[in-house]
Amino acid sequence: MGRKDMIEDKLAALRALDASSLSAEEEKPLCDALKSKNRELITAASTIIREHELGHFCEEMADAFYALLENAKKDKGCIAKRALIEALDVLQYEDDDLFLAGLRCTQPEPVWGGREDTAALVRANSAFALAKRRYPDILFHLADLMNDPDPAARRCAIWAIADMGDEKAELMLRVFGLQCQNEDDVVECLTVMMKCNPERSLPFVARFLEHKSLDVAESAALAIGSSREPEAFEILKRHYEAHITPERRDILLLPIALIRSDNALHFLLGVVREAHAATTERALKAMAIFRADEAARNAIRAAVWDRDEAALKDVYTRLFEEA
Repeated sequence: MGRKDMIEDKLAALRALDASSLSAEEEKPLCDALKSKNRELITAASTIIREHELGHFCEEMADAFYALLENAKKDKGCIAKRALIEALDVLQYEDDDLFLAGLRCTQPEPVWGGREDTAALVRANSAFALAKRRYPDILFHLADLMNDPDPAARRCAIWAIADMGDEKAELMLRVFGLQCQNEDDVVECLTVMMKCNPERSLPFVARFLEHKSLDVAESAALAIGSSREPEAFEILKRHYEAHITPERRDILLLPIALIRSDNALHFLLGVVREAHAATTERALKAMAIFRADEAARNAIRAAVWDRDEAALKDVYTRLFEEA
């Protein structure tokens, strides 16, 4: 039997375990897998341990993690290290040093055209684990991670900082949002702020409605609309009325619809009745979220039929009446 077949047999044996009621003897395949230095076996064992909350395996998983840090070639793509970090986090493993080691982990591997660091999610998940534990110096580590070369690590740092929930964390996000040159990171930052502290973040995020990038402005608008904060409609309505360019107005239609208030619906009905046909069509597409609301749907239909334009009637029929 070749090595590949042996690994497959061991994987099959792991999957066949009834991990909800294991005897000491039946736990041996899990122990052996963690000591194997084989990434597939370690990943499978870690997943089983995490899903069944077998906390007494934490030390064995920690040993496996450190062993893979020492011998990165055994864990191509950092698959096993990610699984170990996730399991140890779920099981509330108390050794912060392990997660700090994960936060420092890098693993450049050859890819087409160069090399790629495959340990970004190891760093990110380690950061989340430390943030949840309120590790004393975590904000310093997260500040470094916000400047990580890997976008996934940066986004995770943003969410981990938001999860801290205090004023220092919020100020870090504000500074990052104002100074960051990467539009995707700015968008993530604004989205996170509105999810975590919408009331206090609303005036700050509203500044980005005037951002030079239409994508950033639209994302800010969507974050504001999705929050459904009491002031959200007035802010978006004011910006809609302040602009004359169609592209700046159009990006506000869906965010206004997302508020789902009577005022927002009334405003959009006015757009349907009075705006240019192209803007009206985009307003109807935004209002499609009201499709299941019979009263709103009837009001939208009445506004379209008042215009008596065949093209817009077709758009309404396609969006609101066709299956």
